[in-house]
Amino acid sequence: MDNLRKETCRDELQYIGLRISYFRKMKNMTQAQLAEKVHISKNYLSHIESGASNKAVSLPLLIEISKALDIPLSVLVDLDDFDNSKGKIRQQFGEIKTMFEEMKQFNAELDKMMAEMEKVNLEQ
Repeated sequence: MDNLRKETCRDELQYIGLRISYFRKMKNMTQAQLAEKVHISKNYLSHIESGASNKAVSLPLLIEISKALDIPLSVLVDLDDFDNSKGKIRQQFGEIKTMFEEMKQFNAELDKMMAEMEKVNLEQ
């Protein structure tokens, strides 16, 4: 698996981990309670939720987690929001970059005007 694909998978697993955390909290469950229900350690669940797990989460475990949270697996692993979010974030960064470039240009023009005003003041 190439590095780009590994990075994409890591991002997707982090997103799924965030969704697990979100739905767990919506059910007023602690990590310890959910971990006990799905027969894993609290530490491992913490790693899954934070995206810090350095191994892939198995499909059977995701199924058990979705059952324990009483949500369909498809909701738990829905990556449509993830892909849309990435697109929106890229668009926002593009807009911020454009605004930053415009601000740099404005500041340069302002510096030039200030230098000209200083020059006129010195001549008077």
